[in-house]
Amino acid sequence: MKKILLAVTALFLVNAMFAQDVAKVRNMNTVAMKKTFITGREEAVPQQVMPMLRAQSHNFIGTTYYDLQTNGSMPNKMVAHSDGTISAVWTTNGATASSRGTGYNYFNGTSWINASSSTDRIEPVRTGWGTLTCVGNAEITASHNGTNALVIGICPQKGTDNWTFYTLTGPEAVNGSQTSTCLLWPALASSGNTIHLIACTESDAGYLYQGIQTCLVYYRGTFDPSNNTIAWEEPRVVGNVTPAEVSAFSGDAYAIAAKDNTVAIVNAATFTDVFLWKSTDNGVNFTKTTIFEHPYPGFNEATTLVLDTPYVADGACAVAIDDNGTAHVAFGITRLLNDDVSDGSTSYFPGVVGMLYWNENQQPILNTNVTTLEPENIEAAGYTVFKRSDLNNDGGAYWSAGEVSMPSYGVSAVSVPQIVAQGNNVYVVYTTILDWPFLDVANTAYFRGVFARKSTDGGVSFGDASWLSYNKDCFYIEPWDWAQDTGYTISDMRDYVYNEGESVFPAVAPQIVNGKIVMTWQQDYYAGSEIKEGSSAMCQNESNIIFQTIDANMIGVYNNTDEVSQGLWIDSTGINNRVISGMKMYPNPASESVKVTFSSEESANAVVSVMNLMGQMVYTDNVNIHEGYNMVTIPVNQFTSGVYMVNIKTNKGMSTQKLIVK
Repeated sequence: MKKILLAVTALFLVNAMFAQDVAKVRNMNTVAMKKTFITGREEAVPQQVMPMLRAQSHNFIGTTYYDLQTNGSMPNKMVAHSDGTISAVWTTNGATASSRGTGYNYFNGTSWINASSSTDRIEPVRTGWGTLTCVGNAEITASHNGTNALVIGICPQKGTDNWTFYTLTGPEAVNGSQTSTCLLWPALASSGNTIHLIACTESDAGYLYQGIQTCLVYYRGTFDPSNNTIAWEEPRVVGNVTPAEVSAFSGDAYAIAAKDNTVAIVNAATFTDVFLWKSTDNGVNFTKTTIFEHPYPGFNEATTLVLDTPYVADGACAVAIDDNGTAHVAFGITRLLNDDVSDGSTSYFPGVVGMLYWNENQQPILNTNVTTLEPENIEAAGYTVFKRSDLNNDGGAYWSAGEVSMPSYGVSAVSVPQIVAQGNNVYVVYTTILDWPFLDVANTAYFRGVFARKSTDGGVSFGDASWLSYNKDCFYIEPWDWAQDTGYTISDMRDYVYNEGESVFPAVAPQIVNGKIVMTWQQDYYAGSEIKEGSSAMCQNESNIIFQTIDANMIGVYNNTDEVSQGLWIDSTGINNRVISGMKMYPNPASESVKVTFSSEESANAVVSVMNLMGQMVYTDNVNIHEGYNMVTIPVNQFTSGVYMVNIKTNKGMSTQKLIVK
């Protein structure tokens, strides 16, 4: 059975959207890329070989020459065991396309067992899209062989490399007189001895199951540890949807989670409603909640003409279940365009800046129109929207000048979420386009990074962002402002920003163990994952699978995005000096006065000063600050228009922010 996957025609019209100078985000969400949503995508294009320069402080636990871990949503790929051990998988590949499969590593409490970070797969045959769960001490994986079935792997004792494999064939999808039992793009979860699996049926055009193209099906299995087998029940169409509701699903546009007797499945494809399918009896019965109602219900790529570019889900989502059984969901936002129903593809807009968070305590987003999900509109309606971080604290996240393009990942600028919910805390990890000046200079494209935010009130509000993938070895004070303040070009920054690289595809263990969140992501030095239809070529450059563990209570503190540009996070063991922290100014830009807020670890005398870019002092004041929250007001109505640096200094440390006076 042939597997021809996503054809992407990258319409890199981005250059025409930029002025010659650095400017704030403007109209980037009007640039479209083509995407065949139904089939998903697999194959990567070779890229130029470049040396690995990065002095990465995180752990390398694996490598791959395959530059893609998902078409949209990241399935479960990590397990944090209660004894402090960790299991992790990823899609790996050696030097040949035939070597692709599930990479695996195990942390035994002291070290990772695969110290060489080899590209060896665990399966005996070529597979892809591996996902992982555990039942007791047994590890269970699922991956697709791309022809007729899923490959299920069982290791009865975690970390022992004692894997056995068998195939799980799907229900027959029919195309005229032809049939296929192919299952694709699986995602796993478990609760007790029950295994929960979702996957798509045959994706080749014309193959229908229950009248649906690329149908998303749910399997419920029972693991028997006495003989290491899984007894699978008959598959069910997820959500019991009909062809009138969903004409086709899309690879990896869904996610699954399980905790105790609660199972939650979310579908967030670009051309369907976003729905939650939830069971409170361990997968026996499900109820459906529509989270977001698509402006074009029953969208069909071959018949539905869409010219008004509605805001919709981008196909990358995550779901988690908290201790009360409440489901928490996040998905990226994009825009949809189908101006040609005969070309077999649909356009999306990768420059849309927004990822929506929702939970069951909130109202569904129903009776929608084309602008309901526009990030500013939905945020104004009271929903949380995650956006790009202002990494250089200049008042906004910038798009770069000139000839820089949006790399292709099939998702929006803020997307690929992962969620962990425990107690009243909700942790959201995601990837987003980086702020100036972290660009792929060689390919003139945007790098991505991995970020996280935390809610301590059950998702009502979220705190500051942590830049988890930030490379401390890349920090230099000067380059942050080169383009605006010194006239240097992007090429001048090559040596400074190249080592940051690109970090994508975050995978987070759904369990917090000993107060720790554990995760992986893929890191290399090329922006985007360039792909082409039917290609079996692999990337010539090696990508690293990075592991990180972080105290859950440090999300929003560690590598705080308000503090990175101040040089406060230059030591991997913690902040360099945090006597003064969390400094913020508003309004900024200002014309009359600016309020400066910050936290102090002690009561002390401090000096507040303002300097222009020539290094001349234009304002100074001695103030008494208190332990905890502080606010001072600086009059700026006598300042000339321009850029200034505001500094608060005590005997033990200081903090600096940029101020724009208009």
